[in-house]
Amino acid sequence: MQARMFRATALSVAVAATLSGVITLPAHAGGEDATTTVRTVGGSEGEGPGSLVSAKAIADLDPVLGSVTARADRIVYRSRSLSGEDIVVGGVLLKPKGRAPKGGWPVVSWAHGSSGISDRCAPSTTPNKDGKVDLYGYSALVAELLKAGYAVAATDYEGLGTAGEHPYIVADSEGRGVIDAVRAAVQADSTLSTSWFAVGHSQGGQAAIAAGELSKSWGKGLDFRGTVGLAPVTDVGQAYNYGSPSPVDRGFYLLALHGLKTVHTGLRYERFLGDQAMAMLPKVKTDCTAKIWEDFSADFGDKLNDYQFTPQTPEAALRLQGWLDAQSVPRGRTPGPMLLLQGDRDPSIKMAVTRQAVRNARAAGTAAEFRLYPGMDHYSVLTPRSQGGAATDVVNWLNSHKTR
Repeated sequence: MQARMFRATALSVAVAATLSGVITLPAHAGGEDATTTVRTVGGSEGEGPGSLVSAKAIADLDPVLGSVTARADRIVYRSRSLSGEDIVVGGVLLKPKGRAPKGGWPVVSWAHGSSGISDRCAPSTTPNKDGKVDLYGYSALVAELLKAGYAVAATDYEGLGTAGEHPYIVADSEGRGVIDAVRAAVQADSTLSTSWFAVGHSQGGQAAIAAGELSKSWGKGLDFRGTVGLAPVTDVGQAYNYGSPSPVDRGFYLLALHGLKTVHTGLRYERFLGDQAMAMLPKVKTDCTAKIWEDFSADFGDKLNDYQFTPQTPEAALRLQGWLDAQSVPRGRTPGPMLLLQGDRDPSIKMAVTRQAVRNARAAGTAAEFRLYPGMDHYSVLTPRSQGGAATDVVNWLNSHKTR
């Protein structure tokens, strides 16, 4: 779960004209009057899911990304909510420097860890302490992908920085956002390939796994190559211990309730929270994750005891467990290989749970493997091999699977 908090700016949505499945947008380079025609891909025609709405150069890109990026755009694209509503989703398109390989740059659809549910927390618009967009703290890992020759499409997810609620920890909503970001990126830049990987961390690990499972249906027409989950949320019910005093667990619990309410609209918070926790619920709608963790780290004494963060009746506990379990992944066969990785000192994701996720994937027919990194925690696992982390192995794994 992502633990950084910076001031955010609002996502500006500029709607482009569409005609017969072709969109004309301001070009990334060549002056204000230049235009570029973008293509429709794999059934994403006209105004369907994955069609590009706008692409605008990011002027305040983090230098770590800027040093390895030939093009950096904030994109807005169409998708569809689980209730069937047409929506728009924000994100970022990053293209490597250099000449594209034959067939185009392969795409990594990057799925970020928990940032929050407020529009202020959208990675495509959230500046760091230096006022730069660093994808909510993931610039170092994403830069490794770019240096290795992968274009990156980084979704914000539904409802982050765009209209509507963010269905936090709702797997298929996240998965659609991950897939549709690829379609939009390929439309925006003709040097990108339609071959793609789903790669994510924490909440984004869940999103990446869900996207892989949807790749033959929602992702029809794209060339899916595999899934990578770093410290992934898999068994959602196990990701939170009822009544835990951990500030991350308490914050995750409130965020999860918000996300579940987008699917189960009759959810009543007072059945799952005590009075004091209910009073703090509005902060989760406005703050990003690091501030949320900070808020719940404060010493409230007996005013905020563990029971505040539990279902208030046995019936509510059973109902909630079923809702959380329904969002767990993997749920079936993924038509591509899968790699799940984590550190052995991760306080949020249990090794046994991730190992079980790999066993579940294999039982469904997915070629899945697990790798463990000694001494690494929930975030240090994102570092390169020279620092003990998994980033180098992720790149090598992608390289070994980008061709059939």
